Amino acid sequence: MTNPPPKEDTWAMQPIGAPFPENPVKCPNEQNMYVALWYKHGKPIHGRSWNNGGVVECSFPYKNAELTTKQQLEGQIQVLQYMGNHLSQGFWYEWIPYHTRIEKIDDKHQIVRCGDSFPLFWKRPEGNLLGYVDNKTEIAMFSHNGKVYERKGPELNDMLLLTRNCIGGPPNCDCDVCGKAPRKVPRVTIDEWMDIREGDPFPSRPLVRALDKSLDTLAGVPADQYVGLWYMQGEPVMGRVWNNNGKVAACFSWFNNEYKKNVGSFQVLVHLSEHVRGFDYGWIPYPEAAKFGDKEWHPVHVANHKGDISVGVITTGGKQILAKVDIRNEKTGYGYEGKEHTTVGPAAASSAIVLCRKAKPGCKLDG
Repeated sequence: MTNPPPKEDTWAMQPIGAPFPENPVKCPNEQNMYVALWYKHGKPIHGRSWNNGGVVECSFPYKNAELTTKQQLEGQIQVLQYMGNHLSQGFWYEWIPYHTRIEKIDDKHQIVRCGDSFPLFWKRPEGNLLGYVDNKTEIAMFSHNGKVYERKGPELNDMLLLTRNCIGGPPNCDCDVCGKAPRKVPRVTIDEWMDIREGDPFPSRPLVRALDKSLDTLAGVPADQYVGLWYMQGEPVMGRVWNNNGKVAACFSWFNNEYKKNVGSFQVLVHLSEHVRGFDYGWIPYPEAAKFGDKEWHPVHVANHKGDISVGVITTGGKQILAKVDIRNEKTGYGYEGKEHTTVGPAAASSAIVLCRKAKPGCKLDG
């Protein structure tokens, strides 16, 4: 497959605390970590940004300090975006191990860089980080929780470098060309979450719908409810998304409040096509989804320090609604009529039907 000539990278100038930009580039296997760029005295430095309640927050390492505030960063940063696909952009983003860069980089595989700064992704047990490596010194810097971490030499070998691959499309591509052409590639075994904003045109991509059908739901709530993911104060929140006269609308609940018409940007769960997906989705009763040990179906979830946040359909007053489901703590919640409605305990949670997935033959689930 031949792509058109590659376009330049797109960076959105973004004031800290402003609404999150569209189509940000996400770090590998991370739900809420994006590639960001900042300039100090004309010198570019890469760091990480994230979505908090629909607005931009960030972290950059600079000398011995982590910089996060408007005052420290002089107001604005840039967030890397990717509009369209390889057919329109002429490339797709691929993360490769740092130690392979010499053998893999050529005119069709280009390192994403600004000056001598390359974004670098560090996978570590206590939490992944995105920082930068200085091409001149090969010293990498990362920041987190007020600290700066320096790594260099062989310590960088297995960290991931962001590149522009100008050949064909990524393994999970469902474009008009890739979706019709059988390809011998590893099947995708992680969920595909699409970044989107409230008020955007409703996506044409197939989304995961509650129970795969229209619900008999509460008054004033749309019957077709799709799986959404939002972040508030670093916590993942599952909720419902719907098509509001061709525009994206959503509702989430957190800390006893309903968030509706003010959620900014969030993510929706996409149905990947059969030829790239290494798993199937299914709506499974809570007792089966929540059991420990070996099982066929595993809940779709996003982990945080408080619990594994999943999503399911619950029944209240004889009506169904898509809700967040905290399996570990046996708790459900959804937003409705200005507040969060929660249920706690085995009896309440056990009636939920939880979104799960099972691996296809020969595949192993990730995430």
